[in-house]
Amino acid sequence: MTTATPSPLAVGLPQPAKNQRQIFVAYAYNLYPKDDYRRPYQELAKAFQVQFVFADEKITNLHILQKIARLHSRSRFGIYDISGWNANVTLELGLAFGLNERAYIAIDPAKTPVQEVPADLRGIDRIQYASYAELQNQGGGLLAQEVPVPRTHEAENQLQQLRKQTMELVRQSEGLRIGDIAHALGISIDLAKVVVKPLVAVDLRIEGVKKGAKYFLND
Repeated sequence: MTTATPSPLAVGLPQPAKNQRQIFVAYAYNLYPKDDYRRPYQELAKAFQVQFVFADEKITNLHILQKIARLHSRSRFGIYDISGWNANVTLELGLAFGLNERAYIAIDPAKTPVQEVPADLRGIDRIQYASYAELQNQGGGLLAQEVPVPRTHEAENQLQQLRKQTMELVRQSEGLRIGDIAHALGISIDLAKVVVKPLVAVDLRIEGVKKGAKYFLND
């Protein structure tokens, strides 16, 4: 009988349970100002009650790949922004695949010399954005799919408050689109959809379809 040799990345590392509300984010630090890039994630963290973690936030005595492997193992999934084909990010993405961790790709084509992703990444859904607002909105779509707002008592109270504010907004200015409501409330579009959905047919009606849909008070 042979004994499997543990991966060098796993040596000395505990096998912690995943934090289902923690998400690892990797991106090219040289491409974006730190505060600007991370602000959309800060807004999403508040809206969806999750925590985004970045490799540079904690100093450890681990080799960088061990550190990344541990962040992978403790997070629900990772978002890997391959804009600019940064070597560190692509290495971290490959590590995630190698460790069989869940990974989503983000890309800003304007920052990327080659507009198409490599052949082995084509066909994988990705967050494609051209502004921080788009990054936040598309990130909100991913979170709405993967990490729904927890139905705790506190969260329900927050949703009720947002619904009251939404009704007041529509009373003051009928014909608002979902993006208008999200902007006025300071939340993501996907969270705004969660807020508005129970109001439709009871307090509000929709005119139009998809992105052009507008909200009015029920007669």
